[in-house]
Amino acid sequence: MPKISKEFQEEIKKIPIGEIQKLVIELARKSQEVYDLVDVRFINRQDADTDLFNETKEDIAFEMEFIGSRGVIQKQIARSIAKSVEGINHYAKVTKNKVKEAELLLYLLEIAYKLHDVELGTCWTVFDSKLAITTNRLLTLVSKNLHEDYFIEYQEPLNRVLRILHAKCNHLDYVYNLPKQAER
Repeated sequence: MPKISKEFQEEIKKIPIGEIQKLVIELARKSQEVYDLVDVRFINRQDADTDLFNETKEDIAFEMEFIGSRGVIQKQIARSIAKSVEGINHYAKVTKNKVKEAELLLYLLEIAYKLHDVELGTCWTVFDSKLAITTNRLLTLVSKNLHEDYFIEYQEPLNRVLRILHAKCNHLDYVYNLPKQAER
């Protein structure tokens, strides 16, 4: 991202409102992120946040349930997790809502463990690694960025996920270095 100088900011303030509105519309047509930012912050606010959350949740469910049948299944699942995480990143960037971000991460992990837990611990470690990284992200988010009440709410699901990871994928250094249970 470019660094914005004071001179640049001063010149922006001189632009007429009508021109800025045209520019925002043009940018929103070209970028989903700009469109969602404007929608969440200025136009529909709460409804847009809820709609984007629900869309992201639906995208995660779709990605995780409809895995491609070509190639190694663990690689396909890892690819689906990566696409789901991109959607979560987009949501988090647009809304800056850490609680809902944690909900989406937990939702992704629950679907992954529910539908694909038999694929864990095989020689194809890319799936195991993606799950471990996503679990660590949720653990960090809940233990360091959210209020303690949320930690209590997420502690049991996190502990369940950590137990499964340690039981099936402890051969990976990343998993081995994760805590055995969630602590603040």
